Amino acid sequence: SVQVQRVESKRYYLSGEVGKAGAFPLVRPLTVLEAITLAGGIREFGNGKKIVIMRGAERIKFNYNEVIKGKKLEQNILLQPGDHIY
Repeated sequence: SVQVQRVESKRYYLSGEVGKAGAFPLVRPLTVLEAITLAGGIREFGNGKKIVIMRGAERIKFNYNEVIKGKKLEQNILLQPGDHIY
């Protein structure tokens, strides 16, 4: 018999000025803000106002500075497999 311990085929990607860039498993519903936090947050020279989520041909803007102040929370979307946050 075979037992699955972890499913890691679904991934999202984070690059740019974050604590830890790379590929991350998407094993539960995860928002953009949570993903950035799990990657160690935005580094000193990162621009929180100009974050982009690339989803296929679609480009979704995300303003970290607004979201952490509780403004325009609708941009804090759930990630989908293959999303790339830059």
